[in-house]
Amino acid sequence: MFWRKQKEIERLVLEHLGYVDLTLQSFSKSLSAYLSDTDVETADRFALETHRSEGQADDVRRRIETQLLSGSLLPTSRRDILQIIDQVDRLANAAEEILDYLLLQRVEVPQEIMPQILEIGEETGKVFVEVKAAVSSLFHRLDDALEHTKAIEQLEGKVDHLEREAIKQLFELEIELAHKLQVSGFVQRLVRLSDRAEDLSDLVELIVAARHI
Repeated sequence: MFWRKQKEIERLVLEHLGYVDLTLQSFSKSLSAYLSDTDVETADRFALETHRSEGQADDVRRRIETQLLSGSLLPTSRRDILQIIDQVDRLANAAEEILDYLLLQRVEVPQEIMPQILEIGEETGKVFVEVKAAVSSLFHRLDDALEHTKAIEQLEGKVDHLEREAIKQLFELEIELAHKLQVSGFVQRLVRLSDRAEDLSDLVELIVAARHI
């Protein structure tokens, strides 16, 4: 019975991760449509899909919480699972927040910093690939998780560098201060995805360390 419960929790955690993956895929498509193609209609459509997938992730999260509150798994494992799904959920929430800011305000990103912004988006996609692998490793190949957390930290450092470069160049442009502040707000929200991935990476490392004690 205990083994069946453990397998069910694992299945639900990976299902939740899958919906967050769909959320971030739609987010990336919306971001690309808006920034690269200046296609607001397509960006809005993918933003709607982002919200829909995030809602489905929330539904699975509630099912996980119900299972755990019923006594599935040991207390320490329950705490670890709850923390993991909370951190993964924060990634989906960040994606929604970014698109809401960008699309509702119709932010005009200056072409001068567009290369950095597009690269931040690309590196963020790589970050979530490592996030999925790190979380999956917790169930089967525990020590492999640390390889993925290291990759997350390296990618997050690169995103931080790109952010500083973009903000510095932004405030050197001859545009209105209000415009600079609006674009800066977008950039700061965009990098929160990799920041939250690093928070999850730190949590995974703590879980791995605790299980080796």
